[in-house]
Amino acid sequence: MKKVALFTSSKNILDRWENYLVNYDLSIINKQNDLLSIKDSLVVFSTCVKLKDEYLLIENLLKNKNKILVLDSSPKLENANKWLSSGVNGYGNSFMSSIYLNSAVESIFNGLIWIVPEVTMQLIKDFSKTAVNNDDNILIDLTKAEHQIALLLKDGYSNFEISTDLNISINTVKTHIKNIYLKLNVNDRISFINLFNNKN
Repeated sequence: MKKVALFTSSKNILDRWENYLVNYDLSIINKQNDLLSIKDSLVVFSTCVKLKDEYLLIENLLKNKNKILVLDSSPKLENANKWLSSGVNGYGNSFMSSIYLNSAVESIFNGLIWIVPEVTMQLIKDFSKTAVNNDDNILIDLTKAEHQIALLLKDGYSNFEISTDLNISINTVKTHIKNIYLKLNVNDRISFINLFNNKN
């Protein structure tokens, strides 16, 4: 069973996480120093805990082959950037639903970066503002429908917004996005947007 260590100063948040993460080997961490002995786990901690030397702590957790998910009571793009640049594997909302929390944990265990959807959309919109316009070169192998959806993705549209804009079902949108990612050899929206930032 995959190991997950939970660290928060809020009893309500802890109860919520424990109820949601029933398919994992959970350990509850009560003191920051106890985190230093954690190895080969996913460490989930809430920003309501005031950490001492947070960057050193993250560095030590990563050295011990841990993955890290930071959960914030009010997620913001600036905080996501700060945490992700420090090396954490995910950033989300302390109060997010069971589906999102389990998705975050599984995604991180599968080697992906996970960011709460609202922050992801803002991140994509910010990326797309700075993206160079090499759409034709990058999207050359896509079908007409995929090309149309890829342009909307690049502009930060959500699946629902694409579905509404093009008058197609969300399942059709998801199928096209899956095919776009396969053809462009990317795994997620962030790596998709980075294609436009990295081309000259």
